[in-house]
Amino acid sequence: MKRLAHARHCASLLCLWFMAMSGLPAPAARAQQVDLEIVLAMDGSGSISADEFLLQVIGTAAALKDASVQQAILSGPTGRVAISAVIWSDAAFPKYPTEWHLLNSPETIDAFAQRLLNFNNPANASKRQGKGGGGTGIGDGIVYALEMIHSNRFDGARKVVDVSGDGVETDPWFKKAFTLPDARRLARARGVTINGLAILTDNWKLHDYYRAEVISGPGAFVVKAVDFDAFAVAIRNKLLREMSPVITKRLERDGSQFAGSQNTKTYRSPDVSPVLPLAQ
Repeated sequence: MKRLAHARHCASLLCLWFMAMSGLPAPAARAQQVDLEIVLAMDGSGSISADEFLLQVIGTAAALKDASVQQAILSGPTGRVAISAVIWSDAAFPKYPTEWHLLNSPETIDAFAQRLLNFNNPANASKRQGKGGGGTGIGDGIVYALEMIHSNRFDGARKVVDVSGDGVETDPWFKKAFTLPDARRLARARGVTINGLAILTDNWKLHDYYRAEVISGPGAFVVKAVDFDAFAVAIRNKLLREMSPVITKRLERDGSQFAGSQNTKTYRSPDVSPVLPLAQ
C-alpha cells in the first residue's frame, strides 16, 4: 500500500511538472463554498467630499459590527460570507479594492470592519488633499466589482454587488469606460444581483434613477438615505436584507424591486441604529 501511495504521489508530481514545462495551467484549487459573495462598491467621485467619503466608510464599519447584521451573516447554511470593498469613481481614475475576507465568526467580521476603518489607499489620502474624484462611473465600478467576484477563490450560493452613491452616471469624459447597460448585461449573464443605496443629498429623486437604471437581478432593491449622516442606518438595513437568507428568499420569491425609505430621520450616531420596515 505504501508503494502504491508513493507511486501515485510521484505520478501527480510528474503530471504537474509536465504541465509547467508545456505551459499548461495547473489544476485550479477548489473554490470554498459560502452563502454569499458580496462587493461593497462605494462612491469616491468628485461630488464626494473627504467627510462624506469617511461617513460611508465609518457607517459601513459600524453596520458590520452591529449584532443583528452579524447574526444575519452567520445564519446561512454554511455560516460563511465572502466580502470585499472597492472605491470607484471616474473610469480615468484607479479603483481601490480591499482583499477578499471570509466572514465566519464575530471576530472575522470585526476584523473586516476594522479593515474598512483603516482603509489604507490613495483614495482616502487624495480626498483629504482635495485631489482625485472626477465623474460618476457607476457602470465601470460595477464591472470592476463583477471581475472581483469572477476571479476570487469562493463559490457563493448568491452573488451581490452593493452600490452606494450620490449621483447619476456621467458620460465618460477622458477614457472609454463600461456604462450601466454594459454592467447590467454582464451581471445578468453571471447571475449577480446589483442592489443600490442612493444618497439623496444632491438629488431627491436619485432612488428612482437607481431603481430604473442601476439595480438588476432577482429581488434587487434600492435603499435611500436622505444625506450622508443617514448612511449608517441605510447601509445597516441594506446589509440585513442582503445577508439574511430568510429576507433574501422572500424578495426573490416576490420579485420585489422596491425603494426602502430612510427619510424618517437623519442619523449621526452609528452605534445604535433602528431596524426600519422592510417595505414602505
